[in-house]
Formats: sequence, C-alpha cells, structure tokens
Amino acid sequence: MFCSTTTTTTTSSPETAEMAEQNKRSSSAAENGHAGGKKARANVEVKQEEEEAEEGEMSQEEESAKTGPLVVATAMDDPQIDVRIAVGLLHCHACLLPLKPPVFKCEAAHVVCSGCRGNHGQLCRRAAAYAHCAELDAIVGAAKVACAHAPYGCDSYVVYGAATEHQRACPCAPCSCPDPGCGFRGSPAALLGHFATDHPWSVTQISYAKPCRLAVPLPRRCHVLVGEDDRAMFLVVSPSPCGVGVGAAVCVACVRANGDDAAAAQYKCKLWVEVPTNSDNMVMMTSKVRSSDLSGGFPAAEQGMFLVVPPELLHEVSGETPILSIRIDRAAPAIAKPTTPRARSLRRLQ
Repeated sequence: MFCSTTTTTTTSSPETAEMAEQNKRSSSAAENGHAGGKKARANVEVKQEEEEAEEGEMSQEEESAKTGPLVVATAMDDPQIDVRIAVGLLHCHACLLPLKPPVFKCEAAHVVCSGCRGNHGQLCRRAAAYAHCAELDAIVGAAKVACAHAPYGCDSYVVYGAATEHQRACPCAPCSCPDPGCGFRGSPAALLGHFATDHPWSVTQISYAKPCRLAVPLPRRCHVLVGEDDRAMFLVVSPSPCGVGVGAAVCVACVRANGDDAAAAQYKCKLWVEVPTNSDNMVMMTSKVRSSDLSGGFPAAEQGMFLVVPPELLHEVSGETPILSIRIDRAAPAIAKPTTPRARSLRRLQ
C-alpha cells in the first residue's frame, strides 16, 4: 500500500517580493523616524535646559554684579553706624578731657586716663587699685566725629580724643573778609575766590624765595599773594591810620585761623621799598610773617612788625612811583614750649 505525500510549494512572484521589501523599508523607516524623533526631542529638551541654565547663570551674575561689592565690603570691613552718646562717657573723670588709650577704671567705676591715676586718687577714696579697660580702649580709639569746620568744606572724620588737635590745624578753619561792611566768612580757599570776584584787589601767585615787585598799597587796600606750592594766602596791606605821620606802613599777614599751632607752616618775609632810578634811598625789613583770621578787619601795624615808608620815598622829587619788593620764605615749624614742670626743668638744663 502506497502512501502519497503532497508537498505544497509557494512560489513568490517578483511583484510580491518587491512589495514585501517596500513594507520592510517602510517599517524600518518608521522605526528610525520614531527613534530620530525621540532623539530630536531629547536634543531640544537638552538645549532648552542648557539655555535655562545659562539664563540662570547670567541672572546670578547680574545679581552678583549688583550686590557683590556690598557683600565683599561687608565681609572685609566692619559696617559703620552713626550713634549719639553722652559726651561725659568719653571724658576722663579726673581731668575732664577726652579719654585717650590706655584707659583705666578705679574700684568706684570711675574711668580715667592713664596719666590721671595718681591725681584721681586724691579725689576718690576707693581709687586704691585700677583695672585696664581694654574694651573701652577700642571704643575710645575708634569713636569718630565730624570736624567742626564741616560747614566750611572739611569732610574729615577724626577720632574724638584728637578732634581738638585736628581743628587747630584744619585748613578749612574759617576766616573773615577784612573789608568794612562785608560779612563774608569762609575757608581760606573760599575767601580767596571772594577776594578775586567781589573786591578790586589784585591776586598774584608767587614763588617762595623769589622776590615779587608790587606797588606800595594804598590805605585800606591790599595785594593778595598766593604761594605757588601750598596755596597759602598772604595779604600785603597798608593800615590806616598807621601812626607814622605823612609816611606809610606796610605789613604782611598769612590768612589762616591756625597759624599759632606748632604744626602749622611758618613763613618769614623780607620787604624793601625803593625808587628804580634812585638807589641811594631804600628802606628794608625782615621779619616773621604773622597769621590772622582777619576777624578784626585789616591787620593793624601796631600788632606786629611793619615797614615804615618815609615821605621822601612816597613823594619822590622825580615823581616816580616807589616799588615795594617782597620775598617770602618758608621757615621751620615752631617748636611747642614745654608745659610741665619736669619738661621746663629739662629744658633749662640743656
């Protein structure tokens, strides 16, 4: 008995194979397109995140640019505050002057200067022992006040204990206009501008140690001289009345309010008057230049050295106008005189 097996063979036509290949490519493209879309979207999201991060960094940088210096300054320097405090808390209980470090406290809680401990013992029965106040030293050494001459242009803040010394040497200490009826008052720099604009007085810049030739000033009139190096201001004036008969007196003053301070610059001058064509007649004087804030008006001849110009020179026979020559030199600062008995004794021994 024979058993027959039938085998079915499927034969693909060329058209069918081509369609299958197209379907395969389409499926692959769809898969690639789907993957590419995911990748593209991922790239877009990454790019957006990067842009947001950059914007965040820029905003942080801008914010740092605004607040960075303040933060740095705060971190590096102690912040400053303006406070009001009773003056007595910054003064010595013994000498009543501003405290200067080192500061000490007695058993009765009286705060005194280092040098006042012996004197305070005579006033306080409980001042047998003293304790150093290191914390108060820091406060006293750092407490600053505005200069009293701030209305006249000084913008300095000085330690309270040294405020008096600063004010004595402050270049903005006010001076007055000497012209009668003029109430102007200001710093020497402001006064110089006032002289140049509001009064018919000549302003001349001079070099120290070199002579300057001027006309002999008339009574109540003056020449204004300004030092080339330090802008110091000098008045060359003929006071009236001068008390020398029909002659004239000529004096020089440095316009400043602190000329008596030991640290202030000092000046000396040489004055001489002559007629250009007559060298036989001449008067000369050398002296220290006094200082004045001009609050009493023009400097008076009787208050210091002055040069007497005789009538023979003022009224020269030839009719020529006499010439005033002036030379100003800077001198060494004045040395403060010792005030304590021990210092005076040591000075006598030298």
